[in-house]
Amino acid sequence: MNRDIFEIMYNTEETYWWFTGQRLLLKQLLDKYYSGRKNLVLLDVGCGTGRVLELLGKYGKPYGIDLSDDALGFCRERGAKNVKSSDVMDIKFKPNTFDAVTSLGVFYHRNVVDDLRGMKEIHRVLKPDGRLFFFDCAMMSLYGNHDLAFHGVRRYSKRELKSKLENAGFVVERISYINSLMFLPVYLKRKLEKLTKPRAKSEIQETISPLFNSILGRLYKTEIKFSKYMSYPFGINIFAVARKSK
Repeated sequence: MNRDIFEIMYNTEETYWWFTGQRLLLKQLLDKYYSGRKNLVLLDVGCGTGRVLELLGKYGKPYGIDLSDDALGFCRERGAKNVKSSDVMDIKFKPNTFDAVTSLGVFYHRNVVDDLRGMKEIHRVLKPDGRLFFFDCAMMSLYGNHDLAFHGVRRYSKRELKSKLENAGFVVERISYINSLMFLPVYLKRKLEKLTKPRAKSEIQETISPLFNSILGRLYKTEIKFSKYMSYPFGINIFAVARKSK
């Protein structure tokens, strides 16, 4: 992605509803499987500007990889030390290194030219019974200008994602769409975009109204809370927990 996109992320992800919800969902899932653990070795693939590494640090020792020098620079501004340049399709770590790997909004990207190979690489670096916590874009019907801005080339269905994770050697323990309450307005917006010339434009706003941000954040948090008990039939995003069997 371009540096200006990483800069927007760096400036907004502490308070912007979508980023805070994403981290809340990840924390909810990590707590389900690793509550009370502080000795894990964790890897965030496509670590972006490093905010997720701060969360992972509550569970053990976090490492991060990203292909972008701009992203790694922002990580170091946050104080992250264990970050380096590496491709998810060729992860520069030995087999059986990590207890858990997180991947948040990575596999949709055009640089991941072979997503199955990337999933197999994550499987390789995980310890037996280690878990992948996966979060990404869902449903190709939602493809639009925002995806162009973030260099996205794919959005996953549950069937496709589950199939690829299993082909990579994982046991899928949990999979669901998420961010469902915003599906209809986003769907209509993306359909209207198709009536005009496509242009790359991020939907993340640095100057979003605090009230609007709070309302969207509360809705998303409520949806995330209920995701403990149900799977949603559609959504803007998709998440999965996949375990490396022995």
